[in-house]
Amino acid sequence: MTIHDRLFALANKLAKSLSKGEKTAALNEAEFLSKETKNRIEKNLSEENIQEQQLKLAEIDIANDWEKVANRLQKPTRKPTRALLPKLYKVAAIALLLFSISFFTYNLIQKSGQEASVQIAIEPGTNKALLTLEDGTKVALSSETPFKNKIAQTKGDRLEYNQINTQLHTVFNYLSVPRGGQYRLTLADGTEIWLNADTKIKYPVAFQPGKTRTVELLYGEVYLDVSPSTMHQGDAFKIISQEQEVEVIGTEFNLKAYEEETKIYTTLVEGKVRIIANGKQAYLNPSEQSILDLNSGQLSKSQVDVNYDTAWIRGYFYFKDKPLKEIMQVLARWYVVQISFDSPELEKVKFSGLLSKKQTIEAILDGIKNTNSINAYEIKNNTMTIR
Repeated sequence: MTIHDRLFALANKLAKSLSKGEKTAALNEAEFLSKETKNRIEKNLSEENIQEQQLKLAEIDIANDWEKVANRLQKPTRKPTRALLPKLYKVAAIALLLFSISFFTYNLIQKSGQEASVQIAIEPGTNKALLTLEDGTKVALSSETPFKNKIAQTKGDRLEYNQINTQLHTVFNYLSVPRGGQYRLTLADGTEIWLNADTKIKYPVAFQPGKTRTVELLYGEVYLDVSPSTMHQGDAFKIISQEQEVEVIGTEFNLKAYEEETKIYTTLVEGKVRIIANGKQAYLNPSEQSILDLNSGQLSKSQVDVNYDTAWIRGYFYFKDKPLKEIMQVLARWYVVQISFDSPELEKVKFSGLLSKKQTIEAILDGIKNTNSINAYEIKNNTMTIR
């Protein structure tokens, strides 16, 4: 059943319910609508609103236009008889209300002859990841799909490895989080790792005593709460990302190294780390950030407010004087959309704000728009155009 069929079927059910004076229970069965969408529809399905839509419909040649709609749905139709008109008015009125909400744009009668389209709501990301085991087996992980084997198991939004697990030789697993996702991982040594959208890491399922505990960030962004060396006979912890190594001394830090970006950001929250890159090194103290420029090889560091770089693990986007181009890259990963700007100047406009990752992208963009940072935006076929 197409989205058009579903909408008309729902409109028909609502018309029947309302004609009997019943509540809009049919909305609860419409799984293709978001909760916010259902609430908006229910608020707008008052008798006054329906009557207003019926008055507007009185100006339409129903017999002719109904046939056009049916043709677009590729179903046989016949012209409605006069006895059917009141029912059609009711159904069409409710359909108009359905289509008028912000998540759906549906032009029933397009004079240009172009095909009608429906814009589905772009929802926030969820907890999900893809686990690749040592034998190449791939396992999709989510809060709703539990997984367990001899060395690891899922617990809600995270994958945990057994700390008592030992291996005679090093065996690696991979965990990748797609765009529109996030996930958590507990390594065999107790180290906690948060993985942001569009991220992939490689790690051993168990660590060999007396050797450096090493993991690799292949791409993306992670936040680490590293189990201290004092709990592992002094064994150091190291994470590798492209041309950079971070040597850890029991600490918490954020590491950002996306493939499409030319800089690697390491932000220290607690403890101490040593950055090694291209024969250079730098020590970071809490509230310091290092930046490795992959083009020039330059390694620099500065004082920062770590809250901006770590807000994502607490469910927020936190921007301070960030160009819209950078901000939209972050949003694109979480909402799985493509970004385009009407002009290069818009990309440089800076914005500051704290935004919830649970909001719809429309709410996020409306918040940015209200600060006059942008004039307007358009979402079509999972592409955002900023104007």
